[in-house]
Amino acid sequence: MGELIVASNGTRAIRFGICQRCLSTDVRTFICHHGSCAYCRNCLYLGRVCRCDFLQERDITTPLETTELTMPFELALDQTRVANQLLTWWDGRRTGLVHAVCGAGKTEMTFPVIERVVNAGKRVLIVSPRKDVAIEWVERLERAFTVPVTRRYGGGEKDSIGMITVATAPLLMNIRDVFDYVLVDESDAFPFAFDIALWNTIRRVGRGVFLFITATPTVWQQMFPTVHLSRRYHGFDLPVPALVKQSDERIVEFCRRHTLKPRLLFVPTKPDLERYRETLEDAGLTCRTVSAETEERTDALHWLQETNGVVLATSIWERGMTVRDVQVAVVESEHRLFSTRGLIQMAGRAGRKPDAPTGEVCFFYKERTFRQDVAIRKIKEANRR
Repeated sequence: MGELIVASNGTRAIRFGICQRCLSTDVRTFICHHGSCAYCRNCLYLGRVCRCDFLQERDITTPLETTELTMPFELALDQTRVANQLLTWWDGRRTGLVHAVCGAGKTEMTFPVIERVVNAGKRVLIVSPRKDVAIEWVERLERAFTVPVTRRYGGGEKDSIGMITVATAPLLMNIRDVFDYVLVDESDAFPFAFDIALWNTIRRVGRGVFLFITATPTVWQQMFPTVHLSRRYHGFDLPVPALVKQSDERIVEFCRRHTLKPRLLFVPTKPDLERYRETLEDAGLTCRTVSAETEERTDALHWLQETNGVVLATSIWERGMTVRDVQVAVVESEHRLFSTRGLIQMAGRAGRKPDAPTGEVCFFYKERTFRQDVAIRKIKEANRR
């Protein structure tokens, strides 16, 4: 139970062509001090392990602590119902799914069960799909709980594990059987949706009790006991996207129609960022671009809110970002990179604040697709529940 480290004896790091740290079979041959040897490429960022290395477990957990919870706001009736269900599942040591619409206040609904787990002398892990989502979790947890929150993501701590840990999945590959309660946020998002090795990692760090949280669950996640929340905490409907035939003039007109509000335009690929940026700048609009390679995405988020500007973003911002009164458009919404779940999440960026509970959402299209229609239908169904 603990962290796997390279040692002078123990379990062979690579056995039968399988890395014992990450269970990958992506091994390559290189020349080491023992001659020709195989090393694992999949977990190379944790330090190279080869066939002649050994792995041992090291306990890096901190002493047990209790905590006090200060809720940032009083939960609404539906949120309280979900929070009570999570407590019931934990008492019965059951895995479950929270299927809640975008902007329902999912984070705060988990705080009561986190408090109960920690005060029972157990450790909690929150797994996030991306670093910026993890940072938002840490900020909210630190305001609500008195115990320190361990950060296990890029730029965080990797030498200890406290009572509450927030992590991205790749940095958990060398951890075994430490956490009693594992909460997977946005459990259908990239990279979870496409990497079975990450699910093996998440399974091995826990001790059997998991909670999946998302607005767009996959089919296999819906096989678990599920609690639904179809209304946002402020009680207003989800904004329903409008389908608009795409042209540069209509995209510019959308931006000009909301001059006094933040505007967020999703585009399919990184080359599209520059192409549409030129279109908007030629029309006299000032904008910024955000992609996975943008290092300071938080700065762009603050700029969008403070200046009521225009940001062009790839799907990196389809989750985990909230801007008051933002107006949303999806450019080339028929693109194969935009799944139904992704379109729902992008539309869910609008109307998240109680003092700005509505907003315009446009799906610009060159072709109509089944994915667009299903996304709109699911949003309307959630509003009718």
